[in-house]
Amino acid sequence: MLLKKNNYGKNSNKVKVNYRFKKDKHMRVALIGSEKYESRAEIKDLVFKLLQKYGDDLILITRGNKNGVEKWVRKYALELGCKYIEYNSASTSMNLYSGMNESYYEKPFHPTQPLHQYNCIVENSDKLIYFGEIFKNEYNHFNRVLSRYGKSAKFIS
Repeated sequence: MLLKKNNYGKNSNKVKVNYRFKKDKHMRVALIGSEKYESRAEIKDLVFKLLQKYGDDLILITRGNKNGVEKWVRKYALELGCKYIEYNSASTSMNLYSGMNESYYEKPFHPTQPLHQYNCIVENSDKLIYFGEIFKNEYNHFNRVLSRYGKSAKFIS
């Protein structure tokens, strides 16, 4: 991950993150959710409909969780030949679909890493769909990030 100083002011410590995948003409749809949500048919249907609607311009985004919604989104995206990016936690190792630079990964776990995943996903997606239940602290952070970027999410339970 490359960090660049922004022009926020002389004494500003804010930095801009340089991501591996830049925004372009593609439609980026984030499909994230609870690890307990297991409606495979609904997820497969949604991925198929999105692929029909946007074709080759579709990029699906997840947090890279190994269970629940994101497990099935990854499976169906790759089966159907859709472009796929995951913003997995900094405490994990980089994989073929990781959305951040190599230096971002393999850090010690910190409790704010899941919250940073929401920042990355909201910043890099055009549409967001959340499946299942969400913890209250994550929900509050997610809503703050959504309002910061002027975006909204659809919640499906």
